[in-house]
Amino acid sequence: MAATGSLLNAAEVLTATQRERLARAIRSDSGVAIIARGEAGTAATRPTGTTPTLTWHFSAKNVRDVAWAAAPNFIWDASGWTGILMQAYYAPEANADWGHAIQLVRHSIKHYSEKWFPYPYPTAINIAGPVGGMEYPMIVFCGDGAGGRGLFGVTTHELGHEWFPMTVGSNERLYAWMDEGFNTFINTYSARALYNDTTRQGGGGVEPWANFAASGQDIPPMLAADRVPGEFLGAAEYGKPAVGLFVLRHAILDDTTRFDAAFREYIRRWAFKHPTPADFFRTMEDGLGEDLSWFWRGWFYRNDVVDQAVDSAVVRPDSSGQKIARVYLSSPGPLPMPVELRLTYAGGATENVRLPVEVWDFGNTFVYERPVSADVVKVEVDPGHRFPDVRRGNNVWGK
Repeated sequence: MAATGSLLNAAEVLTATQRERLARAIRSDSGVAIIARGEAGTAATRPTGTTPTLTWHFSAKNVRDVAWAAAPNFIWDASGWTGILMQAYYAPEANADWGHAIQLVRHSIKHYSEKWFPYPYPTAINIAGPVGGMEYPMIVFCGDGAGGRGLFGVTTHELGHEWFPMTVGSNERLYAWMDEGFNTFINTYSARALYNDTTRQGGGGVEPWANFAASGQDIPPMLAADRVPGEFLGAAEYGKPAVGLFVLRHAILDDTTRFDAAFREYIRRWAFKHPTPADFFRTMEDGLGEDLSWFWRGWFYRNDVVDQAVDSAVVRPDSSGQKIARVYLSSPGPLPMPVELRLTYAGGATENVRLPVEVWDFGNTFVYERPVSADVVKVEVDPGHRFPDVRRGNNVWGK
């Protein structure tokens, strides 16, 4: 039996052995079997001298919902971290990888706590159940057939919901992206931490998102979830907000420290409150000290796309004889972004240049000028593919 909250009457519903194992588990990094596989479903799992019916009492604070799970043959593993009891329950017929599910729970709670905001509850529970994945305060359900990296993915996602929306209590029905999107965003770093992830998923999904947006199927996240066609719900409410925050952190700001401080402040400021999108936008701008209305508007309220181009480049001497390179840039896409350039000079030397988003303040064309000592033979915009550019064919100019 497992439920939202702390068990109040362990002496009445658990055996002495189970209670002793739990006491060890909360101090254990590796995990302890409270009910081992060979014990699951046997009479030894029930306290002696009890009636056929046991009543379990739980207490929970600062929760918006509750859930529980019961089975006659649960295997029950537990571990601890800073006084938080981690638990995993699964039937013997579940995927064998559930045998290390407790470590995935521990990793997720520890990672999110250390990186973003301390886990506010006394326990975190993962149940192997008949659903793909579902979250409640302190307890989540993941598919009993999940294994390998898929088991980690669903576990860290469902547990990420303990921060969004269980701690930061946004309106899931009206603004699904404020929990699913934020959660998908933090999942990226949980995977990186566990797997040292360098795959497309670990890279924030920027390139796949650009390809999707180029297809014209992009839907603004601000559209209420019940108005989004089912086949696009994942893209609009999970993928796009997560990619947007990743691009903001790594490419627009180009400063992960500043982003992280502002995002942590959002969680702290709105913990156990009910923020709207405007509250999120204002808190981030307050923490970052800059106006990002152009980004919020284009990415969350509209389906503007990024399309930057290098139209041409010339090198000519000025009146003093100094060579001046002029790079003619344009932004055919309606969503502006900072510009990252790589200039290649005759002889093979290269130089990277970053221009602020403000270069587009007065239109969608800009001429970048700089003194040079050699001819420019190639110019590439966004050489690191850090921005979700939908048309890369116009990103390179060369002689």
